[in-house]
Amino acid sequence: MMNTFWYRGPRLWVQGLLLFALRLAQLRTGFDSETGLAVASLPGTLLAALLAVCAAVELVLCLRLPGEKAAFDVQFARPERAVPCLVAGSFLLAAGGALLLASALPARGVAAMAAGILAVAAAGGFLLLVRQLRAGGTAGVLPLLPAMFFAVFFVLTVYLPAGADPVLARYYLPVLAASVTAYALSQLAGFLRRESSARSFVWTADCAVILCLAAMADSLSSPGLLLLYAGCALLLSVFLLLRREGPQEAAP
Repeated sequence: MMNTFWYRGPRLWVQGLLLFALRLAQLRTGFDSETGLAVASLPGTLLAALLAVCAAVELVLCLRLPGEKAAFDVQFARPERAVPCLVAGSFLLAAGGALLLASALPARGVAAMAAGILAVAAAGGFLLLVRQLRAGGTAGVLPLLPAMFFAVFFVLTVYLPAGADPVLARYYLPVLAASVTAYALSQLAGFLRRESSARSFVWTADCAVILCLAAMADSLSSPGLLLLYAGCALLLSVFLLLRREGPQEAAP
C-alpha cells in the first residue's frame, strides 16, 4: 500500500517541486534585465529537458493501464481518509478564485473575472461531489460542470496577457500547465458519462500535477493564480490516489 501511495502521489510532487525550483532559477537568471529577452541559462535548459523526460516517462508508465472507457464509480473508490485533502483542495480553488476576481475587477479583465467566479463554483461542485460519493450514491455530471467551464477561462486568463509577448520562454510553462489541467479535468468529468479511460486520465492528470506545481513559480506575485495552481494539483492528486486498480493492472 505504501509503495502504491508513493507511486501515485508524492512521486509527482517531487518532480513538480524540482521543476518549480528550476523555473524559479530560470525566471531570475534566464532573462536579460534590460531587454527582457531570454538568454541561455542552465536552469532553463534543464527545465525544458526534464519536462520532456517527465512527460515521456509518465506516458510509458500509463501504457499498461486499461484503455477501455469506464464509469466513475468503477474507476474511483469512495473517499474516506482523502476527504480532508479534497476539502482543502476545494478551499484553495475557492480562495484562489476570490483573489483572482478581486484583482481583475479594477482592470475589468473579463476572462479573469469569469475564471474567478467559476473557480468558486467549481470548488462548490467538488464539495458536492465529495458529499455524493461519501453517501454512496451515484455521482452525476452536474458537480463537475463548473470545473470544466472554469478550466476554459483559466487558460484564457493565463494566455491572454501573454499573447503579444514575443518571448515564448517567459510564458509557455503557465499556459501549458493551465491547458493540461483543463484537459485533465475534462477527462475526470468524462468518467461520469463513461467517456474516459484510466490510461488517458492518468497521463494527463500526472502531467497536470507536475506542471501546476512548476508553474507556481510564475505566480508568486499573483496569489490568486498561485492558489488555483495549488488547488488543481491537490485535487487531481487525490483523484489519482482514489483510482481503483483495474483487472489489467498490477500493483507497483
